[in-house]
This record gives sequence, structure tokens and C-alpha cells, in this order.
Amino acid sequence: MAFDVTIQLNKKFTVPADINTVYNLLADVPASASHFPDLTNLVEEAANTYRWEMKKIGLGPIQLQTIYACEYICDAESKSIAWEPRDTADHSAKVSGKWILTETSTGCDINLLTDAVITIPLPSLAGIGLKPVVKVEFETLTNTYIKNLAKTLSKVAATA
Repeated sequence: MAFDVTIQLNKKFTVPADINTVYNLLADVPASASHFPDLTNLVEEAANTYRWEMKKIGLGPIQLQTIYACEYICDAESKSIAWEPRDTADHSAKVSGKWILTETSTGCDINLLTDAVITIPLPSLAGIGLKPVVKVEFETLTNTYIKNLAKTLSKVAATA
């Protein structure tokens, strides 16, 4: 009875902070996640594996909550940060992605690539109207996340 919403995002932005500062924030999952809007809980399930629990949304008796877990693979030498989904029965989404960091003469270029499949536990007929709404909401939350990260990284650069 459920339907899936597939989302792919490729977001680029630039900050004045140096690549080491950017890497240190993004590789610290709890610190990075604290910038994500509507995150109600971040639970460390295992080493480098976190469960994200988003705020419930909906109207009346229909309340939906996105829950997913990812294992993070970070390499300080190459400044790479990637994540892969980890399955458990109570998760409603699978999310994977990576940050691509490029040092510049004035700071750091940041590219967020993410793929998500969100399972909505409603009849597939509801998907006709809800899929675009879910995609817009996901992108809006991600844009706010990026804005929050950029603000923090700009403040850090200003005090350095």
C-alpha cells in the first residue's frame, strides 16, 4: 500500500572557511546534523552509524515521520565524507551521498550530492499529489541546512 519518492540533489556553495575547518565540521556528524532543520533526534547506533529521526508532519490522524540510518565513511587525508544507508525494520527512508570539498584561494567550494528514497505509508493513489510535495519539502530542508552550515562556516572564518 505504500509508495516511494525518489530524490536526487546536487547542491553547490562556497564558504570563506578553509578546507580543514569545513571538513572538521562536516565529518563530525552530530555537529553537522545540529544545523539540519526539523531533526528531532540523532541516535548513534554503532561506530560511525547514526539514525536520523525527523519531526512528524501531517494533518489530523495522518502523521508521517521520516527515519533513516546511515554509516559515515570519513577520510581526513583526502577530505572525503560519504554515507551509505543502513537498513532496519523501522526506517522509512534510505539516504546515501557525499560531500565534495575543494580548496580555493578564498575558502572552500562545497558540493553536496545526495540520493534518497522515502517510503510513504499511504495508498499509492495518494502519491500522485504527495510526491511533488515530499520532493519540495526535502529540498527546502536541505537548502536551509546548507544556509545554516554556510552561516556557521562564515562566522568561523571571520574569527580566524
